[in-house]
Amino acid sequence: MTRTRGFDEDKVLAAALRLFWEKGYAATSLHDLEKGTGLNRTSLYNAFGNKRSLFKRCLALYIGQVEAMLESIIGAAASSREAIKNWLAFVIDFNFNPETPGGCLVILSALERHQHDLETKEMVAALFRREREMVQNLLAAGVKQGEFSPGFDCAGVAAAITATTSGMVVMTMADAPVSVLQEVFRATMRLLDGN
Repeated sequence: MTRTRGFDEDKVLAAALRLFWEKGYAATSLHDLEKGTGLNRTSLYNAFGNKRSLFKRCLALYIGQVEAMLESIIGAAASSREAIKNWLAFVIDFNFNPETPGGCLVILSALERHQHDLETKEMVAALFRREREMVQNLLAAGVKQGEFSPGFDCAGVAAAITATTSGMVVMTMADAPVSVLQEVFRATMRLLDGN
């Protein structure tokens, strides 16, 4: 007979995700995970494997949430330009939201990449590629709709925008004030006008 678990796996993953997000992979100890999830080490290992396996589950969950947010922002916008504007504004709001740890688990993982294996490194790289592809497709749709000129460099601008959003997160993690990120936001929007 299969034994049912005496805990909510989704809640445990959410608690572990928040710990990794706040502290990073390397600085999150097994003691932190026990305290934060309410499970002892044996239960954590039985349910999720080792710390690295648990982190991978949390990273996959977080990446899915980021992709869903980006898709939602793009889907709700009336134009490509509005979608880019809303995405940049979201990055600022998200990083200064007192309800979140700030920063980004993916960016944090990229910064401490020496702590990760090939699988987690590829998960991070894949999200960056996906984000750039989504922005490039969005800009290409804007060219078709006449928002941008026919010769608009969709690939180059998409790369610049995705690099900028990552840079904005790092700046926030380094305690840059919101006014500096708003300045970056305005300069990035000028890229869409060819300025």
